[in-house]
Amino acid sequence: MDENKYYAVRRYFPRKIRPEELWKMNHRIHLATSSDSKMTPGLCAYIAIGEDFEDRPLDISGNDECRRITKQTFQKYWNESFDSFQKARLRGGEYYIDRSESGDCITFHAFLRDPSRHYEVICRQEVDLAQFQIEVENCITYRRGIANHNPAIPESVFCQAFKFALEFFYDGSAMPVNQGKLWEVLDALGGSAVPDQPVAINEDYYYQRARELMLKRKEEIKLRLLELDDTPSRRRELRAEMKGIDYCVSILDKNH
Repeated sequence: MDENKYYAVRRYFPRKIRPEELWKMNHRIHLATSSDSKMTPGLCAYIAIGEDFEDRPLDISGNDECRRITKQTFQKYWNESFDSFQKARLRGGEYYIDRSESGDCITFHAFLRDPSRHYEVICRQEVDLAQFQIEVENCITYRRGIANHNPAIPESVFCQAFKFALEFFYDGSAMPVNQGKLWEVLDALGGSAVPDQPVAINEDYYYQRARELMLKRKEEIKLRLLELDDTPSRRRELRAEMKGIDYCVSILDKNH
């Protein structure tokens, strides 16, 4: 029996029309996509880290319209958005990274012309939830503001972040296990907001840094499994985390 629930949400904004959001929900993970999967595709995942989610789409207000939809309807638009991002042309643009002061949110930006496109890869790691999102706008209205307030990054860094996020969205059942590892990879790709010293920004640097962090965590888990007598459920969680690390390392190696 499918334990998920499926909704379409229409949000109302002053002087702005947005397509409906389509949601797939259970108590531990919420997935959202766009009903306009051709022009403005979108993929988003919210993963509960602490308490379970409430039984409704996140951040819904009294002015929003919400109705039930079928699993087939959600899956159709989710697959179309995924396919659209697979075909996205990301080369030859301007690329920036926006890291929040608290360090819990990183956004990778790409601005392209002919046609105008603004791609965003958003990753957020809070106390009670993790969020990962890919979205696109058919304009570059915010390019100047982003460029004036955030550092530029190489094209290769944005493309790597985009690929890792898209791989993550491929398998919904693995998201809770892999979300921590994806955060580590994207955090390493983004570097630090204010480096202690200048570094050579190149693909090998980010690849090696992300790989080292993940393998270090795997060794820590191995030692814990050997030295501590955790509960069976905790040991299963740790083994699942190790599998998630192996998955992310394999994706890194495949795309390097």
